[in-house]
Amino acid sequence: MQVDRRVTASRPGPRPEPPEDVLGQACALVRLCGQDAAIAAVLLALVLIGTGTRLAAGPPGLAALALLPVLAGVFATSAVFAVRSRLTLVSVLGEVRGRLGAPLDPGVPWTTFASAAALDGAVRDRELRRLLSAAHRCGELSWRALAWAVTAAVLFLFWSLAAAAGGG
Repeated sequence: MQVDRRVTASRPGPRPEPPEDVLGQACALVRLCGQDAAIAAVLLALVLIGTGTRLAAGPPGLAALALLPVLAGVFATSAVFAVRSRLTLVSVLGEVRGRLGAPLDPGVPWTTFASAAALDGAVRDRELRRLLSAAHRCGELSWRALAWAVTAAVLFLFWSLAAAAGGG
């Protein structure tokens, strides 16, 4: 009998993770998404304030005017990724809550199927996989938003140098 346990314990292949681990991974990813999106928002706000301040001081030179659409495009790309990350997460959470019979308003406590009955294991695992998949997607989108925000900050530095060298 002891030999049988060793054989089954050493079989290769995927081992199912406990639901608590999957939910913990999804929560960690969502927290990281929020942090990335917040950093991207701060960088974009600094770029917007700096650009507005420089434009209010006077017209920039020709080189700076040529770089301005590029800066605006990179800014818009980062903002779109940040918004898509948030909208993706909210829509998936709403779908999961709707399928489980919970109220769609996140402020209402989560009670499944009106009687707080335990979920079937297969349903729980499927919904947890959907949440983890959405958390990965949101993580990717928020990381892209952060990368584009850093690019916008670097382009802003070049744009402000071009504006200072070109006139005004």
